[in-house]
Amino acid sequence: MLRRGYLAVIAALTVFYYFFFGAGPSPSEYVEDLPWWRPWGTALHWPPLMGLAEMARAGFPKAWLPILLGCAPPVALALVGWRVLRSALGRALLVFMCAMMCVFVYYGMRAEQVWRFFEWRFPAVAASFCAVVVAIAFAPQLYEQARRLSRPLAWALGLAACAGIFLLSTEVTGTSSSMPFNISPWPIVTLFGFLLAGAQIAALVAATGAASWVRARVAGRATGALLGAGAAVLVAAAAGWFIFTTASGRVTLVLLALVCAGAGALRRGELERATARGARSFAAGALVLVVILGSAQIAASLQRRARDVTALIVLDALEAYKKDHSTYPDDLEAMVPKYLGEIPRPQIGLIRDEDDNFTYKTFGDSYTLEFSSVLWVQCAYSPPYEFAASDPNEAEELPDVPTKDGDTPDVSAPSAPTEDDLALKATLAKHGLNGSWSCPKAPPKLW
Repeated sequence: MLRRGYLAVIAALTVFYYFFFGAGPSPSEYVEDLPWWRPWGTALHWPPLMGLAEMARAGFPKAWLPILLGCAPPVALALVGWRVLRSALGRALLVFMCAMMCVFVYYGMRAEQVWRFFEWRFPAVAASFCAVVVAIAFAPQLYEQARRLSRPLAWALGLAACAGIFLLSTEVTGTSSSMPFNISPWPIVTLFGFLLAGAQIAALVAATGAASWVRARVAGRATGALLGAGAAVLVAAAAGWFIFTTASGRVTLVLLALVCAGAGALRRGELERATARGARSFAAGALVLVVILGSAQIAASLQRRARDVTALIVLDALEAYKKDHSTYPDDLEAMVPKYLGEIPRPQIGLIRDEDDNFTYKTFGDSYTLEFSSVLWVQCAYSPPYEFAASDPNEAEELPDVPTKDGDTPDVSAPSAPTEDDLALKATLAKHGLNGSWSCPKAPPKLW
């Protein structure tokens, strides 16, 4: 009863934070006219707290004081609640609500315009992100708690989690301005929740589990600790190679793994229990990491097929139409049925919906063909723009001007083509096309 009451208090405080730190009205609105579900932003408009709000808007380091003051109560309650609550689900809910309150503090004080613009979508995206991060962090403990209740339940929850990661990674594009599916114009959950925070946390869970398992299996406290740290480093280094493109990100992940492995050593229990917990943590973290990175690779393969196979059918038909009519059609439907039996649709994800189609705009002697891909990629093709030009041999050559170290480089200078650029050019040339795509063969690694 005490634990449920404690969670109820934390939930009530989370609701209070939502309204207290929420975005205030726009210049054309009044607080009294806001619907009941719109937060009022009391912290930004109540005179006694205007000084703190102004400090937050002034930027860092001044902003640290109001932000830390706002986050102090939920963090303190979370620390106390960690001792009160014993179940994995209770602790996960506690951390989730604490994270939500800190998000409300930061965005309410530092980015009010973001909250106001997204309205109800902002707390929905924040809650989704925090839920994903907390669920991945507590994955081994949540699975073990579910397994004690029912093994089929534990397996069902695990499969549902993997399916959710896969569907969000391959179905949500986040580039549609009308937002018919995604709850945010940017896929916050897939980019930051999975590919950045989620992947790192999963790697740390796996590294900590590997360290615990090795320590429990090796005789000798010092030797076990040393070999356990080595196991954490190996797991984190291997995971970092797939998550980050820069050495700094990989090194940071390895250092965090060492810290987590050391913290786990302080709580080492008896041999058998430590061995089982380590194995479960490693398995859960590795599985989540494989699902996240594997889903991203499958999403990338869907983009490659849509760009290099499906779209080429439409591009060929457009060129055939122009050859017969000396101009491109006003819309794609004009090419049916003579040039196309039906208009092909790019496959983004396994679930077909009305957004899986090409967007076509004609400019007479040119056009753009676009489709929304996974993650944050918008793919667009344009043919070369033909225009009258003077003889290139008569063009005046500008002398090379040496630049000093530190000068701004000439970003307009063409860069050397990559292997992907050359392969794409060869594919397009094979079909009599000389334009280019705005998107790469696969979504680029972001971190």
